[in-house]
Amino acid sequence: MRRSGARCRVMTTDAAALARLRWRTAEPADAIAVARAVDEWWERRLNHCVQPQLFEHFGDSTFIVEDEGELVAFLVGWLSQRYPDAGYVHFMGVRSDHRRLGLGRELYRRFAALARERGRTRIMAETGAFNTRSIAFHRSIGFTIEPGDEVVDGVAIHHDRIGIGGDYVVFSMDLRDAAL
Repeated sequence: MRRSGARCRVMTTDAAALARLRWRTAEPADAIAVARAVDEWWERRLNHCVQPQLFEHFGDSTFIVEDEGELVAFLVGWLSQRYPDAGYVHFMGVRSDHRRLGLGRELYRRFAALARERGRTRIMAETGAFNTRSIAFHRSIGFTIEPGDEVVDGVAIHHDRIGIGGDYVVFSMDLRDAAL
């Protein structure tokens, strides 16, 4: 169901809308649409983080959601090589007119299932310290915030020490306890 106003937002779960969505793993060519989405959907320009190699090498753990052929959500993730118990979500996004349908939660649920199937017991994610909406979302689906360099406005943050991405928040979720 849609609410009228300046911003068109899906406010309730619409079974028909969900049924027409196409869920699939990523292909290298998806990097173009995801880079465009990151540039258009997010508050800060981070499309430089989208590399075709991520989709080539981690396409089986990266999820694409389309509505009538248009990208409406994505999750780019992989299984950590440094931490053999962890899966890592590099970024996730849902187009504004498809928010509040549960797509973000479902993307994480699918990634958690994949991580469990491959023997992982936790997943990790990060977001910019400025992104209060993302911080609230991650907390709402069961992530905990890892200790950081400093606490700002009640949130543990890590400082950007090399100057390319800004301060950030690190999340983790124990898959043995998680409801996802």
